[in-house]
Amino acid sequence: GGATLNALRMLADRVGLDRAAAMRTLLIHSGGDSRRVPWANLFGKVFLPLPILADPDCDAPTLLDHLVAATTPLSFALRGGGLVTLAGDVLPLFDAAAAAPPADAGWVVVTPAPLDLAGRHGVIVGAPEGRVSQLLQKARPEALAAAGALVEGGSALLDTGLWAFTGAVARALTETAAARPGAFDLALEEGAAPSLYEEIAAALVPAHRSALERRRWARPLLEAWREACLVFHRADEMMFLHFGTTAETLDHLDRPWYGALRARLLSEDGPLADPEARLIESRLHPDARVGAGSLVIGARLGPDTAVGRRCVVVDVDDGGEAFALPDNTCLWQAHLRGGERVVRLCCGTDDSPTDAAATATFCNRDFAQWINDHGVTPDDLWAPGETRTLWAARLFPVQEAPASLQLTAWIVGAGGGDRRRNAWKTAERISMADLHASADFERGQRERDDRRSELALRAVHRVVAGGLDRNLRALAEQIIGAGRRERVFALAEREILGRADVAESRQWQMRADLLGAGGDGAAARDAAARAFAAVQSEVARAVAWSPPPPRRDLPPRKVAVELPVRFDISGGWSDTPPYCIERPARVLNFAMRLDGRRPVRVEAETLQEPVWELENEDLGARARLADLAAARSDDFGDPFLLVRTALFIMGFADEKRITQGVRLRTRADVPRGSGLGTSSILGAAVIRALAQLAGGPDDWRAVSDLVLVLEQRMRTGGGWQDQAGGLIPGVKCVSTRPVRPLRMSVEPVPLLPRVREEFERRFVVVFTGQQRLARNILQIVVERYLRRDARTLDAIRRLVELADEGRSALAMGDLDDLGRVLGDAWQALQQLTPECGNPDLDRLFHAIAPWTLGGKLAGAGGGGFMGVMARDAEAADRIRARLRELDPAVRLYRWSLDEG
Repeated sequence: GGATLNALRMLADRVGLDRAAAMRTLLIHSGGDSRRVPWANLFGKVFLPLPILADPDCDAPTLLDHLVAATTPLSFALRGGGLVTLAGDVLPLFDAAAAAPPADAGWVVVTPAPLDLAGRHGVIVGAPEGRVSQLLQKARPEALAAAGALVEGGSALLDTGLWAFTGAVARALTETAAARPGAFDLALEEGAAPSLYEEIAAALVPAHRSALERRRWARPLLEAWREACLVFHRADEMMFLHFGTTAETLDHLDRPWYGALRARLLSEDGPLADPEARLIESRLHPDARVGAGSLVIGARLGPDTAVGRRCVVVDVDDGGEAFALPDNTCLWQAHLRGGERVVRLCCGTDDSPTDAAATATFCNRDFAQWINDHGVTPDDLWAPGETRTLWAARLFPVQEAPASLQLTAWIVGAGGGDRRRNAWKTAERISMADLHASADFERGQRERDDRRSELALRAVHRVVAGGLDRNLRALAEQIIGAGRRERVFALAEREILGRADVAESRQWQMRADLLGAGGDGAAARDAAARAFAAVQSEVARAVAWSPPPPRRDLPPRKVAVELPVRFDISGGWSDTPPYCIERPARVLNFAMRLDGRRPVRVEAETLQEPVWELENEDLGARARLADLAAARSDDFGDPFLLVRTALFIMGFADEKRITQGVRLRTRADVPRGSGLGTSSILGAAVIRALAQLAGGPDDWRAVSDLVLVLEQRMRTGGGWQDQAGGLIPGVKCVSTRPVRPLRMSVEPVPLLPRVREEFERRFVVVFTGQQRLARNILQIVVERYLRRDARTLDAIRRLVELADEGRSALAMGDLDDLGRVLGDAWQALQQLTPECGNPDLDRLFHAIAPWTLGGKLAGAGGGGFMGVMARDAEAADRIRARLRELDPAVRLYRWSLDEG
């Protein structure tokens, strides 16, 4: 509590009281000594590496990173400013976006918990209208029952430590903290240590106010909050992860996490390290052994080291010495100030260092038994009159570096050996409690940085030498210290370009990544541009395209082409070059009419005069182009850029002049930036119309290949799924393999009449009112792919898997499962590119969540059309009604499958 008041005062001092009171502030309490996770004490428990959803080429995410990510959605609900605060040793995983704190109130997130767990934490007693009538701390089951805290019989509402103070309540708290004298000064005068939960937050609960009146520091707050209240949000879905002990931490790291936990992060190891061991920024000799369930952070272990099962090893360098760490043991190393002094500390995985010596355990046995086995006395461990706890016991010898592990082996072992016992007794020793006062934190951080740099540099060399699918930029940015620029520049200049085993686009991106990491931004941007240009030539080779002979003297002919739009269920982005020309790709989508019509239309006719007469009905734009200079354009704002480029590709001009006259009129009756593949489908309609004028092939395969060339020539990027979705009727799964020339394989998904009817009734199609143009997102994702960003690769692979799952669901007529596929695809898209979503779109999804099984935005996301699978036909009507109420910019469409 005092820390909260002080932090708010410091914030007000820095930015001004008015601004501080209006800000949306996240405050994380990281606590003091990490006594029950002592090996985390040097870097702080809130900075504990937690490799869930980790990128293997980037720094390990920490508990702090996850706390920020989990709670950020709450900030959107703090419209009038406010404070969100939580504990640094608890990760509350819940649907934060659906938990909106009310205005001008105190707010606490609770979750049902069994009484044994609730008795170790705070509990709230609920009252009508969601208010809190009482706060209890570490209460016994009978006390919980007497207070009326029990819910569903055998559980209570656990205070998760996640609180918010909003609007006027937050302002009053900030003003009270910032005042001089104020609550903070009065608490100091009284020698009080106010509790955030039991006292500050309790000022919002009438039942606790009379007790607080006796505290001078609390009176300003009681006066300011006289009319305020405390309400609670019940999050039954919450996964409440407490990192209170080593055992709890290892248990959390041992969860399957749906495959989202990385077992290795910037580490090297061999076959004797168990696959279930977690290794972070560590270098292990191939013969080093590590048991299942162990955690190794920042270690260097030689060939004769064996780490047992369920162990923790942090910052230990064994110096090549033979050493065996028993099962269920923790070992960590620290540098001390004053010379080259090192200490290695240890304890059992299940030890609680805060326990009294008489009841404590140490290194997997009773502490008293350990003392007896090792032939030491209490006087060896504690000074006269000192509190006898494991935390305060001077157990750990200080040694000059390089330090030997022999005394550590004696401590963690069964004892015996007069020579080692005598060496231990005569050595300078410190306790866990002493470490903070004598640790050389800066030296320890430098060593971690050096170790990370060495591992990253070795990884960069392997990636360059083998052309591996790793993110060079992320790896190279972890190389710090003298010579960083020189090392990465040397690699960029010497070993990347001109290789036969790596695609040209990837070579240029590797060069860009190394130059960027080395600090040469201009050269990096030039190399990245060359990478994107190389994709164009790779696409041209992949579709076996060569320019046709110039068209001349075509007979009079007039054609019209109409095409539907498409909605992609999953697999999009796998069709985008260069992914699809390097890896297997698969997309599930369907052709769709809107309001009974095919929205994309092109009319074309030949002209005897060599001029191009162009009309864009959507924009009301016209142009008459009579010479080559006027016909050429690379302006992305040009309303006729697509049509001009298509005319060149189809041979209606040569290098000197327009060779064939044509009149072209285009229309697309969908909002701009729809996400329905409209621009590519319009390109397909233009190509097909021009092919028909010229008497050339206009089948979907030929047209689709030409649209790929068209979009690369326009430098907009793009894949094959959009044009395939509009050119091929019905529902289909389209796939390609990385062969030359690229050929699409189409697997139609036939629907029974009843399934089609139900699909058209339950699948709700709506324009969100937000426009999104794909070009920037396309370039972002292509660059991330060329960079071999791990999240990008994982997300695209998942989208391909979901395309197969969606095909099976539709073929079986299981629309409920199709809803699940749509929801999973939307999650994968948001992992692939966070730019595809925004708070307004989240608001729409949440507003209709009670009636949906899953949904996603069409295409690359970020706006445009949304499609959601309703639970049934009645739920579909409720969704439409709710969307009409929610946003006047939303437009609902009648849609139907286009089956040719």
